[in-house]
Amino acid sequence: MELQAPPIHRHEVQIITIHFQLSGQLETVGSVSNFINDSARDSLVLYDARVAPLTPGSPLKPLPRSHVVVRKPEIVLLYLTSAETRASIRTLARRELLVAYTSVAVCRGFFHMPAEANVNDFLGVTPGALLPITETYIFPLIELPEPLPAETDLILVGRTHLQFYHTV
Repeated sequence: MELQAPPIHRHEVQIITIHFQLSGQLETVGSVSNFINDSARDSLVLYDARVAPLTPGSPLKPLPRSHVVVRKPEIVLLYLTSAETRASIRTLARRELLVAYTSVAVCRGFFHMPAEANVNDFLGVTPGALLPITETYIFPLIELPEPLPAETDLILVGRTHLQFYHTV
């Protein structure tokens, strides 16, 4: 019996950092959820990437690159453009409707957390560097080079970029 490696997939994504918007194909091995939240992996690779600065009047113009490496701690928002891929992201059963603030956008939607978590400190017990928000409304605080959807069934937010949040 021959062992087979997990399948490699590419998923169209948009990634927002504090200073850049990147779009391209995120390469994953196996499950998307497991891959992007693997604590041993500190970066994600985008192929056929487009990189655009968020700073108005920046001397750096949007540029294409065959591949770029994005450090996970720098990711503020990660949007998977395929509904099928978004549907494959596992979430915890308990959810709370929150409004969360980052440096680039305000997001209103359902945050998923363990059953025993308290809304006030759920970040301490919720696993993963990128947290899923479902039934999300996105309100950009800056003009983005490529628009994000104003409403989506799922977006991932970087845990370290949540400045504050509150219940609705």
